[in-house]
Amino acid sequence: MQGVLLLDRVTVRDADFRHAAFDRFSPNGCVFERCDFRSEAFGEQWQALFTSRRQGVFRDCRFDGADLSGVRPGQTRFERCSFVDANLDGWLSACAEFVDCRFSGRLRGVTFHGRPWGPGIQRLDPARATNAFRGNDFTNADLLNTVFVNGIDVRAQTWPAGDDYVVVDRIHQRFTRGRQRVLEWRDHESRNDALSMLQEIAFVYGQQREILARRVDERWQAQPDVQRKVWETLERAL
Repeated sequence: MQGVLLLDRVTVRDADFRHAAFDRFSPNGCVFERCDFRSEAFGEQWQALFTSRRQGVFRDCRFDGADLSGVRPGQTRFERCSFVDANLDGWLSACAEFVDCRFSGRLRGVTFHGRPWGPGIQRLDPARATNAFRGNDFTNADLLNTVFVNGIDVRAQTWPAGDDYVVVDRIHQRFTRGRQRVLEWRDHESRNDALSMLQEIAFVYGQQREILARRVDERWQAQPDVQRKVWETLERAL
């Protein structure tokens, strides 16, 4: 399909968008139910799909294998959507909402916010103080330089099993005690790298009570053994 497609506050059900081609697609406040976007490469012509004036909603939609790295999620709400092996690299999800969604495969450089953040918060429609973010399944996701910040409830999601990830609660008390313990490390270089990492963690997660993180991640400059030791120190701080 060529040309411009304009939709205003309509519900689209069971549509297959996998081979759609638009010069411009501009929905406003629409609901998409059980729609198929699998393996779609989302270019600039798709951006309005996620940044309409009024919040758009996707329910039970499939984005498996889609390349979404070229668009921003805006204030969109995703409910029970599947992002299996989707490319979300570099996503800054400042105002989007995710409820009971499934993610798998590599997520690199993604930031999810629990409260609206950035210049777009004045234009949210409907207005809200928090971003719904709960029931999401990251069991089979590989979270590289991906963070969950600004009030996200870590315990309300499902995370990868195993020892590659750590969940730490009461993070601010742990920072205080953990820093005291790091100051006692004898190796000067490791101590300085650990202190720098703690400072970065405190900055990134300033609005979090709990943290989900990889024990070794490209976000931090410290060597892998130092990173592991920092998280172990925080775990044992209380």
